[in-house]
Amino acid sequence: MRVRSPIGDLPFTVTALRREGRELVIEGELGAWKSEVRVTAADVAAVARLARGPLLAGAGVAAALVVRRVRR
Repeated sequence: MRVRSPIGDLPFTVTALRREGRELVIEGELGAWKSEVRVTAADVAAVARLARGPLLAGAGVAAALVVRRVRR
């Protein structure tokens, strides 16, 4: 993964994944710094809302391919 920041693009290397309470904690290294990303249910819901359009488009394409295959 890469993180774009005011100091440039930095690689983020995931080193561990764990659950802490109700959060998913992604540990890693951001450039030279040890870092962690904490993801909550609210974060997942926000990403799902943002991804809804592309996911629906992908589902539509998949459905069309299935229909096409069944008709052959």
